[in-house]
Amino acid sequence: MLIRWDPADVPAALDQLIVEHPEIFTGPDALPDRPVPFRMRLVDADVPPEILIHPSVEQAQAGFIRELARGLPLNARTRNYKDCSARLEVAVAITPVRVLSGERSPAELRVIAEELGLPWLRSFTAFRHESPSHAILRMTPDEKARALAETYAAVDRAACTPPSPGPVADTIAVVHRLRELFPGDHGILLAICMNLFHLEPGQAMVTPAGCMHTYLSGLAMVVMSISENALKVGLTKDYINVDELQQILATEQTGPAPLPVTQADSFRERIPLWSDELLLERAVLDETPRDIQLGRFTVVLAALGDAEITVGDTTTPIDQGSKVLYLGDPVKAQVRGPAQLFVASRS
Repeated sequence: MLIRWDPADVPAALDQLIVEHPEIFTGPDALPDRPVPFRMRLVDADVPPEILIHPSVEQAQAGFIRELARGLPLNARTRNYKDCSARLEVAVAITPVRVLSGERSPAELRVIAEELGLPWLRSFTAFRHESPSHAILRMTPDEKARALAETYAAVDRAACTPPSPGPVADTIAVVHRLRELFPGDHGILLAICMNLFHLEPGQAMVTPAGCMHTYLSGLAMVVMSISENALKVGLTKDYINVDELQQILATEQTGPAPLPVTQADSFRERIPLWSDELLLERAVLDETPRDIQLGRFTVVLAALGDAEITVGDTTTPIDQGSKVLYLGDPVKAQVRGPAQLFVASRS
C-alpha cells in the first residue's frame, strides 16, 4: 500500500490499513510503535539554512527534564528541548554541495587572521581559554558589529589580490556568499571559523552531536532520526539561547564524518545509517524500468526529476521533492525516471 508521506499521519494510516487491508500485513500484532523512525527531506541551499547544533542524547534528556521542571510549555518559543532524543543526521549530495561544519584547527584560524588582517580573530586564537566559537557567542552586539565591519573591509581588500586555494580563499568565498543574505548576523563570524567541506554527487556524511553545521550551497538529501532537538546558532532571526549553546557546543569539533557508499548494482548505491535495521539506497534512474526491493516500512523520495513506482497493479507518480510511504509485507517494486530516488526502509 502506497500513501503520500507525512510522518504525523503514520500511526493513523497504519491502523486504518490493518483494519481495511489485513492481507497486506503478516502478523500485524507485532508491528512496532514507531514503524518509520526517520524523516527524509531535500535541502536546497540556494539560501543557506540556519547554523544548527544537535545535542547528544544525554544532553537532550537532561535539558528536556530541566525545562519540564521549569514549567516551560513544549510550544514555547524559548524552549530548546522538545523531546528526550538526539537528532542523528546523514546527508547525501545530489549536486555538488558545500558544507560548513565543525571548527577549523587553531593553526588554520591563525593563518586566516594574519593573512586577512582580522584583529578580532587574532585575539581569539591567542586566548586559549576557550574556542573562537564560544568567544563569538558571548560577544556583545557592538563587538559583533565591529568584527563584521573589520571582516568586510578585509575581504574587500583581498579582492584586489586573490589568494591561492586554501583556508583564506575559502573564508573570502564564505563571506561573499553570506554577507548579502545575512547582513549583521554573527553567524558570518562563526562561518569563518568553521570547516568548509565539498561533497560530490553521491558522497555521504554524518554530522555528530555538538557540531555546528549548515549547507552553504548545493542540493542534498538529508535523513534524520525523529527528534526536534536542533538548537539554532546563527544565520537566523529566531531565538538563540547563548547560555545553552555554551553548554552543549563541543570544545573540539572535528566536523562531519564521511560515510562509505557501496555499489549495489548498476544503478543503486547503499549508504549506512545509524542502525543496522535501517537501509538507505540511492537509485539513479533513466526511463528504463528497474526493480527495487521495498521493506515492510519504506519511504521513497524523488530528486532531480519526476519518477513513478509500481507495486502490483498500482502505479504511483512521485513528483520531484515528494515522498511516498510503502506499508506492507516486503515486496518487489518497479521504478522508472528520469530521476534520482532515495529509498529508506526499516527491516
